[in-house]
Amino acid sequence: MIVIGGLFIAGIVAGILGTVTGMASLVSYPILLATGLSPIVANVTNTAALIFSGLGATVSSRQELKYNKRDLLWILPTAAVGSIIGCILLLAFPSGIFEKIAPFMIGIVAIFFIVQPHLKAQAVVGSLDNNPSVKKSFWSLLAILVIGAYGGYFGAASGIFMLLVFSATQGIRLTTANALKNVTMGLTNLIATGIFIFFGHIDWRAAIFMGAGFIIGGYVGPIIARRLPEKILRWIIIIGALLLAADMFYSAYLK
Repeated sequence: MIVIGGLFIAGIVAGILGTVTGMASLVSYPILLATGLSPIVANVTNTAALIFSGLGATVSSRQELKYNKRDLLWILPTAAVGSIIGCILLLAFPSGIFEKIAPFMIGIVAIFFIVQPHLKAQAVVGSLDNNPSVKKSFWSLLAILVIGAYGGYFGAASGIFMLLVFSATQGIRLTTANALKNVTMGLTNLIATGIFIFFGHIDWRAAIFMGAGFIIGGYVGPIIARRLPEKILRWIIIIGALLLAADMFYSAYLK
């Protein structure tokens, strides 16, 4: 009963953290490991539980997505293809290499979020639209495809990478980029789970109880993000990314 309660509470906290910052795994993955699951089982179980976070966040983010639903018409298929590729790679090859390089990748993302406001301030505004669409280009498509594959293969902090891509568009609000990220990662987790059902080892007991918490956290997270000033939201994301990078560095090199 204590384990079930812990998984549920961890799901709520991780759901909020994931939908606000894209780093649910900072809480959920260590908790799953603490229950005695192996790293690979904890990884795929975490992916399965994250489906519920995406569900709650999608329902709660309708306000932010009001003017950007058309973006999802090209973002979701691209991320879905990437997720399938990543899952195939995970089943064929070990993911140990990402455990070594992920801390540095996440640290670089944190630096980008620190300097991003200065880069945007120097950019030339190409449109006066108050609700700009995510810029569609070869590079944005490639980035979403690669991040989708990373999410299906390794998963940790894939949300913050996706958030960085969406927030790079000049003029787009961070809360809108965050909502697009939540829906996109919800789909990639759903696809990955569908594949892992047949080829992976999901602990459904842990996934369901943590997933129940994820629904609540996923719904509450966008509401919290909506009420935070963008500067504060950005720094929460930066601090979360640095903490996750430090935690993953410790696990990969010092533990």
